[in-house]
Amino acid sequence: MIDDARTRELRKLLQRLGIAIDNLELLDRALTHASTAAEAAGPAYNYESLEFLGDAALGLAVSHHLFEEAPDRTPGEYSRMRAGLVNRKCLARVAGELDIAPTIRLGKGEESAGGRKRAALLADCLEALIGALYLDQGWQATQNFVKRVFRTEFEREHRSDRVWDFKSRLQNHCQAERIALPRFVVVRSEGPDHQKEFEIEVWVRGEPAGRGKGSSKKEAEQNAARMALEREGIHLG
Repeated sequence: MIDDARTRELRKLLQRLGIAIDNLELLDRALTHASTAAEAAGPAYNYESLEFLGDAALGLAVSHHLFEEAPDRTPGEYSRMRAGLVNRKCLARVAGELDIAPTIRLGKGEESAGGRKRAALLADCLEALIGALYLDQGWQATQNFVKRVFRTEFEREHRSDRVWDFKSRLQNHCQAERIALPRFVVVRSEGPDHQKEFEIEVWVRGEPAGRGKGSSKKEAEQNAARMALEREGIHLG
């Protein structure tokens, strides 16, 4: 049983998050660390199994969103974008924005060790919370929640995809067209090591398709690939 103070705390969290979870014990479990088992009156459960379920539900919700918002990508591109959204750093950032840390139950040892601020713990609890929401309210509520609270992360990933994935997109385009993969050639490299500028030319279909400059080979390759994509008539969005 959850005492009255914990019930009030959990209901305030739900109100702040804008979601409903009728089974408060499920929510309490999602926000309870295994270290509480060492306490005399600690609960017999923790978030670990809900984290497993929430990880799967989050992955599906993110995949669904990417499929809708970035159509016609390759499985490799989708996987790369999803990995950028479900890693611990991203999850901890979202958990921090939602401010779930104060409602997480920790054992005294974990608390004194600063566990409430650990990125891995915050990420785990967010996944467990998503698992609890899925069990209690179903798929649609879970999907809506993920789309809402990850909105900034989705936007960040889409911006990153548009700006920095030109080389991969060009390679995937060549594979789809059944032509040789693009070849990148350094045509100029000048300046001191700490302030170098590179110019790279990319060859597609056996001929020069674009040039790009940058302070690193990677940046120059991306800029060259972007020019080649435009020449190939690929919409960059």
